[in-house]
Amino acid sequence: MEKIKRCRKCGARLLEHEKRCPVCGTPVGLDKEVDIIKEEQIIEPEKVDEFIAADKTEQTLLKSNESAQNYWRSKKIWAVFIVLIVVTTVMRQYVINNPIKLAENDNSNTITNDYSDSKISINKNTGKYSQATNINYLGISYVNDDAVYLMMNSELLKYDCSFNNRELVLEQAVTVFSEDEQWYYYLDENNDYIRMDKKTKAEDILLKNVYYVHNLGDKVYYQNDSDGETIHCLELETNQDHKISDEVSYSIVVDEEKGRIFYINKNNELVSIALDGSDKKNLANNTNVYTYDGEYLYYINNDGLVKSDLEGQSKVIYESNNLSLVNLVEKKLVIQDKNIIYTMDLDGKDKKKLYTMDIGGSLTFEVVGDKLLVLTKGNSDSVIGYEIVGLDGKRHILDDENQPTIKGNGF
Repeated sequence: MEKIKRCRKCGARLLEHEKRCPVCGTPVGLDKEVDIIKEEQIIEPEKVDEFIAADKTEQTLLKSNESAQNYWRSKKIWAVFIVLIVVTTVMRQYVINNPIKLAENDNSNTITNDYSDSKISINKNTGKYSQATNINYLGISYVNDDAVYLMMNSELLKYDCSFNNRELVLEQAVTVFSEDEQWYYYLDENNDYIRMDKKTKAEDILLKNVYYVHNLGDKVYYQNDSDGETIHCLELETNQDHKISDEVSYSIVVDEEKGRIFYINKNNELVSIALDGSDKKNLANNTNVYTYDGEYLYYINNDGLVKSDLEGQSKVIYESNNLSLVNLVEKKLVIQDKNIIYTMDLDGKDKKKLYTMDIGGSLTFEVVGDKLLVLTKGNSDSVIGYEIVGLDGKRHILDDENQPTIKGNGF
């Protein structure tokens, strides 16, 4: 056995004549820096190479440990480490406050494939201003408590709110449908406004050659095409009709509570007038599509989607020059940007992609209760697709293969 000296600080092997440790540089004293000498086996000559290799490996590990210790003693390293902690904390807080909204792949028509053709229900009637917007641009749906009326393929169909049952109501193309306890109201293919008795099926023509018809219960506001496309009002109880304005008027919305009528004139100006036609205000230029929530107007122009108060004070809340439609589902704006439908809050934030059509063709939508009715048509296809889409991305396809048999024979 032979005694071997080692450095007390790093444990490196020492030779008899060495005054400093060859690894860490620590001075070697006779009594202070020399570790307790331990006995080791004397290496036989034929195993010298093996021992040297093992000893080199050991010293390499010791140097690595020493290097690691010196690394973390560096002030620069600690400064960088602290900066990284601060940056990471700030970024984490930013992500928490501004979460990324996941959207579907652009090659998909839904937020998630699991939602395709889901069971879906209409839980609320369509908001009155959302329905007014529907009428101005399409007008093929109506929700009345436990029934959903949809105009599909030249037939007016009545569904229950879960789309489990349907029946044929009218076997003709109609728009602007509504009902009360006694009557059906609708605009026929000749743009005549009809009132039909539910029991006897007898029809009365209330108005001829009219557009943008808004039935508010006791009064009907509309554009009279035969009178220079001006706004008129028909009182249903007395059958009295009176003219409200002399200006060409499109896309009419009536707010009786605030006593205002909104419309687009032939110069693409958004105009507000009192119910009697007085107090005219030009609120915006270069627009022909808008909606209303009872407090603010939301209109489309070349800059994008603009939010305006009733005095015309406005700001752009979503920038795009490809917008074609805007409406409201409760407290959410729904917009069509090319062939993509987005939802967002009333200030244009929290935007989410709801529906996209990735094949050639076109789409449009209207609000049905708390859902959307999305209509699609391919470039080379004459068939129109009908889907009910929830704001959570769930979809229910409406077609003859997936729907229950029609009850009734229509009229």
